[in-house]
Amino acid sequence: NDLQNESSIVGNFPTVLMMRDFGTEAQKKEWMPGFLDGTKRLAFGLTEPNHGSDATYLETTAYRDGDEWVINGMKRWNSGLHHATHDIIFARTSGTPGDPKGISAFLVPTDAPGFKVEFFWWTFNMPTDHAEVSITDVRVGPEALFGPAEMGLELAQHFVHENRIRQAASSLGAAQFCINEAVRYSNERITWGKKLSVNQGIQFPLVELHTEAAMLRQLIRYTASMLDQTHHMEVTHLVAMCNYRANRLACDAADRAMQTCGGVGYSRHMPFEHIYRHHRRYRITEGSEEIQMRKVASNLFGFGSSKERK
Repeated sequence: NDLQNESSIVGNFPTVLMMRDFGTEAQKKEWMPGFLDGTKRLAFGLTEPNHGSDATYLETTAYRDGDEWVINGMKRWNSGLHHATHDIIFARTSGTPGDPKGISAFLVPTDAPGFKVEFFWWTFNMPTDHAEVSITDVRVGPEALFGPAEMGLELAQHFVHENRIRQAASSLGAAQFCINEAVRYSNERITWGKKLSVNQGIQFPLVELHTEAAMLRQLIRYTASMLDQTHHMEVTHLVAMCNYRANRLACDAADRAMQTCGGVGYSRHMPFEHIYRHHRRYRITEGSEEIQMRKVASNLFGFGSSKERK
């Protein structure tokens, strides 16, 4: 699984950080050892059939019935469900659609009655671990509430910020690989008695990509460092910059590597087509690149609240 391999290399594991920052002491005692020995595995259920980037309009609901919560709704692109023991389900517990407050997060067992994986999505990048899930009168106890009631959006933002910087680091690495491989090939390929690399039409596009990768590498390192030192909402605009530029760079570099290597570059005997398919989704997931640019614009032009501008 590409996503598992990538997470193992980049290694930010956002669900562990969510438990560290939002779990109760009892939850940490139960879950942290389980994360380490593999007996506890979390999926993430925020997106729905009718709502993606507009998460505050989600339609999944949860209401109290005695000591229990009863959850109903649908989730789409529910990541990690092929192996999860529990799913982080975000549901509206108060307020009205569009309110950032009133959304709560729950740790729902994937074998709970009423919790059903309808199917896994087949995508441009082949089969995925992203499921379509129906939730029908699923009951969980008070211990399933994850983080403060009504403040689940904070958990969701924590998760996506960690994933956005992970995507950025991964995409940068993929982009640099494509650039390096294109350079190697052009130095080895002989056309008209000369190396392919002597042509400026080959050199200049790769120079542009290599320069952008070098600059982006420093921004990603700085932003990742700041994420470790301060609240994630303080650097949301930097995370957004890293994310949308790195994901676009990976696609551009893969496309240029294909073009440089010609027919063999387009074939599956070289990895560029797979890199493109894998990283193309990152321009949509965890907030589309348009959403990332909107976050940067909010900070740049002073729109929204002070936190939104950060």
